[in-house]
Amino acid sequence: MTDKKGVFDDLTVAILAFPGAEELDVFGPYEVFWWISTFQNYVPDNPINQEQFQKTFRAHEGTNPHVFTVGPTTDQYELSSGSKFSPTYSYDNAPEANVVLVPGGHGSAKFDELKKNGTFDYVKKVATSSKNKYIMAVCSGSFILGKLGLLDNQYSSVNHTLYDSFEEQFPKTKLVRNANMSFVQDGKLLTSNAPASGIAVALRLVAYHCGTGYKNNIKNLLSYAPATQIKGVVADGNTLKEIMI
Repeated sequence: MTDKKGVFDDLTVAILAFPGAEELDVFGPYEVFWWISTFQNYVPDNPINQEQFQKTFRAHEGTNPHVFTVGPTTDQYELSSGSKFSPTYSYDNAPEANVVLVPGGHGSAKFDELKKNGTFDYVKKVATSSKNKYIMAVCSGSFILGKLGLLDNQYSSVNHTLYDSFEEQFPKTKLVRNANMSFVQDGKLLTSNAPASGIAVALRLVAYHCGTGYKNNIKNLLSYAPATQIKGVVADGNTLKEIMI
């Protein structure tokens, strides 16, 4: 390893964890971003060996400055599947971020509550900042982006069980109706299918921003090897191209 600036150092990812957020939507992407930030200085396409892993993994125990969880408060509350969680930061005291990731879950449908507790304001602030680099949503988190107008005239994805209601609420969004696609990327906007697709869309960001070799290293370290190929869609103007992660 060297002390040079890493390929992920220009990103700081705020992962929302509001009451009722889906656990896997939060922690799947969190793991991917923690790992790439931790191992970003190793040469891509050169598998990280046991000695390198042990040395680096143990030295980076705990939090990482390039990824954090944030919610309305730092109090403990219940997430979508019933686990108790306390975000690292509240919306009022969170560090500056240039990537925002919005999870789904039961809480993502409680629009009045999300407006009241500051979630909508926080997402809009980070997403519309001149410093913003990426806007992400997992599963039904796309509804929140849709409510804020961030998906207008953009190709996007959402949980495949919600296609009809999504299109009814957001007719300006170009929804990709293909349940075989784990994610859709349209420029700096990355949205995804059901909860497990959060890992896939996070790996897509790593591949796009850092390079395929870095993505492969993280994928191997996480032993992310689904039985079938993980596919996504990348928009280039009005052309959609299928890719694999």
